[in-house]
Amino acid sequence: MNTHVNYSQQNRNLIVIEDQKYRQTLSLEEETYSIGRHPNNSIVIHSQQASRRHGTLMKRKNRRNNTYSYWIIDGDLDGNKSRNGIYINGEKCLIKELKNGDLINFGCEVNATYYASHEWSNTVTNIAKNKPQQLANHSPGVDSKYVLSQPHIDVNCESKPLNNKDTLQTQEYQDTLTQLPNRILFKEYLLNSLKNAKQYHTSVVILLLDINHFKAINKNWGYLVGDKILVEVAQRLKSSLRGSDIVARWGDDEFILLLPKISYGDDLEKITQRIVKSVSKPLELSETPLYLEYSLGCGVYPQEGEDSQTLLQKVEIALLNHKKEATLSEKKIKLTIDPKASKLLKAKTALQQALNQQELELHYQPQIKIKTGEISGFEALVRWNHPELGQINPQKFIPVAEQTDSILMIGEWILKEACRQNKAWQDMGLPNFIMSVNLSPLQLKDPNFVTVVKQILQETKLDSHWLELEITEKALLANSELAHQVLQELRQLGVHLSMDDFGTGYSCMNHLPKFPFGTLKISQSCIQELTEKPETIAIISAAIALGNNLDLRVIAEGVETHKQLDLLQNLDCREAQGYLLSQPLTNIEATQFLNLYQNSKVSC
Repeated sequence: MNTHVNYSQQNRNLIVIEDQKYRQTLSLEEETYSIGRHPNNSIVIHSQQASRRHGTLMKRKNRRNNTYSYWIIDGDLDGNKSRNGIYINGEKCLIKELKNGDLINFGCEVNATYYASHEWSNTVTNIAKNKPQQLANHSPGVDSKYVLSQPHIDVNCESKPLNNKDTLQTQEYQDTLTQLPNRILFKEYLLNSLKNAKQYHTSVVILLLDINHFKAINKNWGYLVGDKILVEVAQRLKSSLRGSDIVARWGDDEFILLLPKISYGDDLEKITQRIVKSVSKPLELSETPLYLEYSLGCGVYPQEGEDSQTLLQKVEIALLNHKKEATLSEKKIKLTIDPKASKLLKAKTALQQALNQQELELHYQPQIKIKTGEISGFEALVRWNHPELGQINPQKFIPVAEQTDSILMIGEWILKEACRQNKAWQDMGLPNFIMSVNLSPLQLKDPNFVTVVKQILQETKLDSHWLELEITEKALLANSELAHQVLQELRQLGVHLSMDDFGTGYSCMNHLPKFPFGTLKISQSCIQELTEKPETIAIISAAIALGNNLDLRVIAEGVETHKQLDLLQNLDCREAQGYLLSQPLTNIEATQFLNLYQNSKVSC
């Protein structure tokens, strides 16, 4: 069968596909064509090395000259990529606008040529019977440029030499910096995913990721560094996704992710954790590690919208709310921390570098039964030993960690280290004790926190009833409904819960029965006023009585004098901790302390 040429119409698009057996000459008129090995594709390519859904052709209008052209995309519009890739004029690409004369290779023995000229009738020629024209391959690799040794078709038109730089500048669907799809192409992907989700009753998730303080990065380090960061974040996002997921550049410092075929519960949580973990790793900036912080918005089909416009609005609102919460947190501690973004970035970098370089360590302060002198537990307290500044007070660096969200990473490390140490003592044959760890308000808000606790307990092999988490009443009041839910889930794990800093001004005794607390800790500030203010004695007496009636452990913090200890004993407070009994100890000192006092009373 010979190829039939129709010269009657101009400005038509043609693709000629050749493999070892067939040559197909196709006139392109539809909006989209699927290309692949599976027979249900619009254009079938005959090779076992080709993917079932290898590529997609999309017809789009060029607004500059009012003509139409086709763009080729690696994979399908669901985000599934081909196995071997697509090469245009020898260059591997994810998406590219096709120009007259472009040579296409599908990562195997199948090649094609694209023409933007006359209309051709669709023909398929069996070239197994008619001698196939040879393809000149200048390199054995699949990324080489394939050219026809003889023109197999006369299109009667000139092919202009391709300038790669000019091509990049004219692309409408790809971000030129990160090489990711841009807004326009992402919306195409989204529309197609929603259509499939509706047909097969599946969920679709959109995540919008914003790099906080990115303007400050450009201002302080320059736009070249800012561009380098964007490219690195783009690569990390791509590497953390599944094969069917898509990431695109949404704005200057925003990336948007499309997660089709996903279950709203565990799958979303696991994928989100993997994404956050990937982008949270430090970036090398002039040999100095830079830690970025992000805001995240999420939208789910069909729970939060059934069309693309509604879902995108939901995602952007969620992102704004996340950023607003971060801004409010900054204002609350404005007097303690310089609010300038560059200062915060440097502070966050210093904190995360301290964790990576093992400058942080835990000290353990014993909790003692007042009447018997027996050890009843330990509280884990973090310390920062800076190589130049020496030991930094936690009251200075913990607020910085909370303002920059570093507290989530530091808090996870503290929890893991405390559980590991407690398990190590148990394995040494020492008596079993409850290990108390302070919980930040931000950890309480973290939707993955309960999962993190569960994973740490499994990893360290510590039974959950030997762990106690301390929460201040101030943190509870910030979001009592969320706090109640999180604490109930923690208690179901078997973890003990303690209300910390009771008596600091926020205290309301009717909170105690509402939450699953097992311990009440009276604040150090109250204990220091115990011998000076009679009204303080009344408050502490009432708290101790309530705690004892509710069968709670009542622990007095910050006990420093014998007089304070005697008063507490008279008020029927049964446990205490403070410098009178023992200062916070390193892990070696705490081990010696346990060996010394495990069979005797702790002396003041």
